[in-house]
Amino acid sequence: MVGELTPRAFTIGGVIVDCVVEADGTLHLDQPGGNALHSAAGARLFLDAVGVVGRVPADYPRSVLMLAARGGLDVEGIRVVPGTSALPEWFFHRADGSRTDHLHAASAELAAFGLSKTHLSADEAARWHAHLTSKSDGGGGFAAFRARHPVRPEDVPAPYWAAAGAHIGANAVDQMLACARAARAAGLRVTLDPGFQAARLDAATLGALLDCLDAFLPSEKELAVLRPGLEFRAALADIAGGRRLAVGVKRGASGAVLRLPDGAFVETAAVPTVARDPVGAGDAFCGGFLSALVDGAGWEAALARATVAGAFAVEGTGISHMLAADSGLRDARLNAVQNRRVAP
Repeated sequence: MVGELTPRAFTIGGVIVDCVVEADGTLHLDQPGGNALHSAAGARLFLDAVGVVGRVPADYPRSVLMLAARGGLDVEGIRVVPGTSALPEWFFHRADGSRTDHLHAASAELAAFGLSKTHLSADEAARWHAHLTSKSDGGGGFAAFRARHPVRPEDVPAPYWAAAGAHIGANAVDQMLACARAARAAGLRVTLDPGFQAARLDAATLGALLDCLDAFLPSEKELAVLRPGLEFRAALADIAGGRRLAVGVKRGASGAVLRLPDGAFVETAAVPTVARDPVGAGDAFCGGFLSALVDGAGWEAALARATVAGAFAVEGTGISHMLAADSGLRDARLNAVQNRRVAP
């Protein structure tokens, strides 16, 4: 049964479990993860009702879904695939801002390896990282699960189609396109982040996707994959072509730039904050952006909300920090971003 409030927006994509090793060795085990949850949490900063659409294995921790639901997300669109399992994904952060990911192991393996579940020394983190790098997950990680079980339009609960907007995260390319077309046909405002699928978007597929969107929001790295060698403003303009949609680039600590449908550019600086865990920040950015479209706000408001959502995301691990965010701090940050917008 869908929650008391029909979602005003919903997100489509990955729902996984993350295990995070901060740069200082602090551990965060079995956290809610995936682009669908992070983007939904970013939208939830500004909207009362946000749904999540994804597919999870039969052994997905129910406690994670309960945490998301208690934080105000509607998880009715998260479908359980019977008879399946998946190992959590590990993220190792470094002091220079880089990270290693796509490593998979159950958090329980730490004990067998003789390690603490709360903190790792630099040597312990290096040994644990080397162990995960050297072993195969046998196709049992969430990356393989997502490839085998992509999210489809038919996974969206019927009441969700009455929402005002949908954000689509990286998923199987054909299903990203199918979901975008379904959302557009339902009259929704639609945003999309190509994520790890950017390299797999040929010109025809990308064009078909763009025709369904209000906004296309790659990261700086993904933009370089899509338009190698071009300065990012030129790349945004080239992607937009003659279409009237917004195309933006997320630049992490350097802020973000958005090319508006009329060809003008708007730029914003990042919110000053202490970044503990950047996993999911780009997804949260997209959720904040969508929330403004759902509320009928303008493009500059969308960019401001997106920037604030990204800041909340990097301050904590998982989605809990965003779901528990103080509304006063949210509004203060939003006002600060709007008042110091960078000139084009």
